[in-house]
Amino acid sequence: MTEYVMVVVYGPETHSDAILQAMCDAGAGTVDDGRYDRVAYVSRATCHYRVLPGASAEAGEAGREHRTVESRLEAICRHDRVAKVIEAICAVHPYQTPAIAIYPTLSAEFRYWQDAR
Repeated sequence: MTEYVMVVVYGPETHSDAILQAMCDAGAGTVDDGRYDRVAYVSRATCHYRVLPGASAEAGEAGREHRTVESRLEAICRHDRVAKVIEAICAVHPYQTPAIAIYPTLSAEFRYWQDAR
């Protein structure tokens, strides 16, 4: 198990600030170096999906394929904070099922932030 992971979540651009704030308030966005926190990356993404029966009517017409422009938000996170970060994202995210990915990193192995430059 790695000490740090990268938490990535997609959501509507209108909710980017709220999602990012929730992630960082829950402990994402820092390697605890005492120099930076609330570090995150935001980029545009296109979501392609098909709505199935039982989905929220806000998602679009069932059976049809849709495309929406969204934000991709990502921040490094200590492994022991991931559950709290996911809970915080879900509390503010407007979708029934937010698209969240958690990737292991090698950040703890290299600890590049400890090199005093």
